[in-house]
Amino acid sequence: MKDRIQKFIDYKNISPGELADILEVQRSNISHILNGRNKPGASFVEKFLLAFPNVNARWLFTGEGNMVLGTNENLKPVSNIKEVKDENDVTYITGNKENNIKSTTSSKTLEKVVLLYSDGTFLSYNAG
Repeated sequence: MKDRIQKFIDYKNISPGELADILEVQRSNISHILNGRNKPGASFVEKFLLAFPNVNARWLFTGEGNMVLGTNENLKPVSNIKEVKDENDVTYITGNKENNIKSTTSSKTLEKVVLLYSDGTFLSYNAG
């Protein structure tokens, strides 16, 4: 994975220190990963994928596929979805019955949206 992180740094034309600042990690963390001393942990990978949502997670983990996802790449129609309106006139998109999303109050705010693709990649968006 260290080689792919270095390749991404080169692709973005940023320094390892700039990457550390973007991810809000210590510069030594990036240095240790790139030098092979440490492997990236789950927290690092999560910060990386959240900071760069167009990075193909499969590529990051395995080297398979393209480094960066295209805007329409891997977008396939999803079967078995339906819209459900609740008593507060809020629309939820749901899959099967077991995965229905229900709200107990309309005062909840959106925090995060995660798109999962059939090829194992995903995009994650934080609200606000």
